[in-house]
Amino acid sequence: MGKRIIHIALLMAILMGVPALCAWLGGYDEIWEGVKSFPPRTEDWGFHPEKLWNHRCPFSWTYFLALAIFTFFCLRPLVRRALRPCPRPAAPSCPDSRALPRVFPLWGYLGILELAVAWVFCWAKFDFCREIQPHISYMPLWVGYILIVNALCVWRSGTSPLTAHPLPYLMTFPVSALFWWFFEYLNRYVWNWYYLGVSQMGAGEYAFYATLCFSSVLPAVSGTAALLHTFEPFRDERFSDLKPVKMRSWRTLSLLAVVAALGLAGIVFFPQFTFPLLWLSPLMVFLLLQTALGEPCILEMPNGRNWALVLRFACAALVCGLCWETWNYYAVAKWVYSVPYVHGFQIWEMPLIGFGGYLPFGVECAVITAWIRPELIEA
Repeated sequence: MGKRIIHIALLMAILMGVPALCAWLGGYDEIWEGVKSFPPRTEDWGFHPEKLWNHRCPFSWTYFLALAIFTFFCLRPLVRRALRPCPRPAAPSCPDSRALPRVFPLWGYLGILELAVAWVFCWAKFDFCREIQPHISYMPLWVGYILIVNALCVWRSGTSPLTAHPLPYLMTFPVSALFWWFFEYLNRYVWNWYYLGVSQMGAGEYAFYATLCFSSVLPAVSGTAALLHTFEPFRDERFSDLKPVKMRSWRTLSLLAVVAALGLAGIVFFPQFTFPLLWLSPLMVFLLLQTALGEPCILEMPNGRNWALVLRFACAALVCGLCWETWNYYAVAKWVYSVPYVHGFQIWEMPLIGFGGYLPFGVECAVITAWIRPELIEA
């Protein structure tokens, strides 16, 4: 427990302190206005969309292709192994869904009903609930989704995170809220996304509503990862020929430190170039602290389990991202994006290349889930 408290305290100090220190040393008053704004009302203090980075930095094919090629080469070894025939007929790493009776639980149907009703309230503009509509659509949507993915896990494999480990799974809700608030804070330095339809909320109301919404992130991603685990391409034995990461080698630690430093300082001094590191630097800091404190890391798991886990959670975050962006598009309270150099080929509000950010975010979800409740990554 002592190490966990130290880890959390250092993580908060680094992620929140380094960008703040850089902004203070650089004398960036405009950035401080954005960081201090709560709720994040860009329209109230002059930081209008036309001042955001994608308007200062128009679409660039060079930057777009560079990010696309980098993402392709990072994913290629994992995707190639996921799609090839299984290398050996070893015992599968999760129950064979074909050998189990398929029973879709009743609460799964309740999840479908809840998601359908919440989707209507999310997109339709009803006069009779205009005042409360921003508050009643997002969280019910994701509760329905979480119930559905867990029910599908039960249907395919006989178990799920919700049924096998109900209390640990419920613990991920409050942890998820704190987890996403870190990204909200870091985004205040770059404004890659901002919110519309929240101007009527006070600070306390916004904090409560946002925290409630943010609490669904980890349960949704981990539940989706568990569902993907029931499919053949995501089973551990497909990745058994890949070696685990040597977290304690000087090369690995140096790489983590460089990326973390570039990300946390870069989002202040040159955010138009380092904005993708917003999704990587928290992971790098977390892994550095985990290694320094001698804690086990999922990237060191043998026999391909680490890489199977990475792919499952990365793809799970991408699946959830498609749902997030779909339900967000016509919502009353919503977010929009402003991404330098690559703001083009939009799918809903998200630029196409922006979906690549869900992949490292999924790895962060895996690392945090395994850190707080390791049994959930095996569900």
